[in-house]
Amino acid sequence: MNRFFIVLSFLLPLQVVLAQNSELSGIVKDSLSTTAIAYASVGLLDANNKVVDGMITDSSGNFNFSNLQSGKYNLTVKFIGYNQKRLAIEIRNQKTINLGNILISLANNNLEQVTVTAGMAGQKHSSDRQTYQASQYKNAVGGTALDIVKNLPSASVDAIGNISVRGNTGVIVLINGKPSLLDPATILNQIMANDVAEVEYITSPTAQFDPDGKGGIINLKTKKSATNGFAWTLNLQGGLPSIDDYNNSETQKRFGGDLAFQYRKDKLELNGSANYLRNDNAGFRDGDVNTVIGDRQTFFPSKGERSFDKYNFGIRLNSAYEISDKHSVNLGVLASRRFQDRVADIHYTNRTIRPSTDQEISKTNYFNPNLQNKQGKFYLLDFSYQYKINTAHSLQFGAIYEYADIYGSTKNGNIENGTDTVQWTYNAYTNPLQGLRLSLQHSWTLENADLLTGYQLRNDKQKGNFEYFASENGANNLELIPEFTGKLNATNTVHAFFTQYDRNFTNTQLSLGLRYEYYQRDLLLLNTNQKYPYSIHQLYPTFNLMHDLGSGWSWKLSTARRVQRNNNFELNPIPEREHSETLEQGDPELLPEFTTNAETGLVKKLKKSSIFLNVYYQHIKNPIQRVNSVYADTILRRVFTNADHASRYGIELGGESKALSWLKVNGGFNLYNYKISGQVLDYPEARTNRDWVYSINAGIQADFTKNWSTGLQVNYLSERPTVQGMDSRFLTPHFNLSKAFLKGAITAQLQWQFIELGDWGVNEQRITTFSNDFYTTTNYIYEKNVLLVNLSFNLYKLNQILKLPKSEFGEKEF
Repeated sequence: MNRFFIVLSFLLPLQVVLAQNSELSGIVKDSLSTTAIAYASVGLLDANNKVVDGMITDSSGNFNFSNLQSGKYNLTVKFIGYNQKRLAIEIRNQKTINLGNILISLANNNLEQVTVTAGMAGQKHSSDRQTYQASQYKNAVGGTALDIVKNLPSASVDAIGNISVRGNTGVIVLINGKPSLLDPATILNQIMANDVAEVEYITSPTAQFDPDGKGGIINLKTKKSATNGFAWTLNLQGGLPSIDDYNNSETQKRFGGDLAFQYRKDKLELNGSANYLRNDNAGFRDGDVNTVIGDRQTFFPSKGERSFDKYNFGIRLNSAYEISDKHSVNLGVLASRRFQDRVADIHYTNRTIRPSTDQEISKTNYFNPNLQNKQGKFYLLDFSYQYKINTAHSLQFGAIYEYADIYGSTKNGNIENGTDTVQWTYNAYTNPLQGLRLSLQHSWTLENADLLTGYQLRNDKQKGNFEYFASENGANNLELIPEFTGKLNATNTVHAFFTQYDRNFTNTQLSLGLRYEYYQRDLLLLNTNQKYPYSIHQLYPTFNLMHDLGSGWSWKLSTARRVQRNNNFELNPIPEREHSETLEQGDPELLPEFTTNAETGLVKKLKKSSIFLNVYYQHIKNPIQRVNSVYADTILRRVFTNADHASRYGIELGGESKALSWLKVNGGFNLYNYKISGQVLDYPEARTNRDWVYSINAGIQADFTKNWSTGLQVNYLSERPTVQGMDSRFLTPHFNLSKAFLKGAITAQLQWQFIELGDWGVNEQRITTFSNDFYTTTNYIYEKNVLLVNLSFNLYKLNQILKLPKSEFGEKEF
């Protein structure tokens, strides 16, 4: 229990307890790139070659043996695709021995087949991050990386793909450590789940990372080849007909496939993938709204179809080449396309009364057909070069260029009596984005430490053209409406300098960092020549510490300052009629959110399981909120605004266990208290909302026989407060059943997503806001009981098993 109480205080001093016996530690790294090698096997043998102890390195390549007696030992280091390294060590009553960096080199032999008999741990913890193996989330097979992320402890993904971690919606997504200018959902939907090896949730990023994202960083690591040779995988997916399509006008289509390869030949490494995914969703919307303007109150409840037709496809290629012992380069390319149609065909019943006398003023029914289209073409080019000056110093240069061709439209009509079109509107926009990132970093390896210093530049430009047409006489006499039309140029520039010191002690990992940034934002409304400049200088300190308490216990403490910068959608002041009852608008003078985070936690490693417990606190200045006000009697104006401040404190508990040889469980529970306060728009009274929020992510996977497996994953997010109201709870259970054929070369899987066996309210989300002059609540009901079939092919294994005939003499002669 003493260890439990440690986690309840952020101010508890660190107790460094020196062991009576000797301790041996080191870091395993690649001999060419000097990058740390995670999960390498390290064995310690005595003079008679009998095993004394063994372990695998953590995500930073570290290992540590304790309670060693004096004597002679042999240390062995092994990792797939590398030559084994053996070191002779003699302990002569030293309390601590740090071997520093242990460099292992790539093997030249070609391993035709590797059989792994011991499963890799599903979770790993270090001072600044939690690492999760993607393979443990079977319900994500055939989907995208977003389907993996939603299963992480403390992570939540709502019905439209918005990601929150520990209640924070500001999350940055990296692909193999490389950033993008796109929003998290867009990035994650471009990467197939089958292409992801592991996911890192960096809760307290160090100074070398962008401070953007109050919720931290999610880093996806894609699969790479560990040995010389070619490896191919193919996945095909098809959806069964909808069980309940809510009488939507079109039949939902669900099918797709992805092909991925990894190739390694000595100093050259290539990997890539191509994918196509069609994933339509049926849906229904049920809402109730009323507004008050003077002595006039209008009620307009509504219900109708709200469905999605969507697809995406793309290719991703990455190459790495070691030119020599000192020089290496990486080149990556991404090209993808996204398409989405959102249909919202809503029936309204309008009634207006005079509250003072309860007299009915008017009553009418009308139909609002609405089609919103969003499309994008995305291209990214990533280059990096590393120069190893000597064993202590290295330089790394990186450049990322990104172009996104984003465009779309909204068609909206109001039809009375089934045929009388009283209004028809058409919004069209183009909003292309160009971005460039440059980085230069110096790494200095010291004794038991590393010192990183660098400069980073980020610049993005977006030129938007927004046009609004309307007609009150059918759909063919549209006229341009200047009030809702305009052109917006947006430019964001960040200059950053950082330094970071990482030190390994006998039982402790320490990281200290400081980042300076100058941020400049320029908005220009071309039609009015109105400018909205903003600039600021900021410091972002970071501190991370992890200490081995012994007996499998570790304690960590971290704190950091971060920022949530405004995206151009939130800043765009040009009004948009999304559908009949709303007018959406951004605020060009919106301020960034600044957050201060602190957390402490315990990790316990058991023989076949691990558990962790974290306590965290966050203070937010200028929290960004999307709020409503009354624009007209049947129209609400939705805008982005800053509240004054918000705070969040909570506790996070999670872990994994291989309870039986055939049974694995994983789970996470997050409980926090959230408070938000501030003045909202022009309303005179300050608003404060506070409540407890919790989320549960839990999964179980069972291997019944050698070739059969099944699993269940449940994600639950409770009701949570906003500055003007509440967002409802959100529940999504999923089931999977798999069968392997031909020694695992082919795997068939049935997925049952969004399981609804009664009136659980699965895959439904209600959003409610109110003030003294309006009340609105809308329940979005998305498709339930979705059935998918996946077929996965390991083409290398399949070729080895089938042993297809080939020409022997002809090949020789050729």
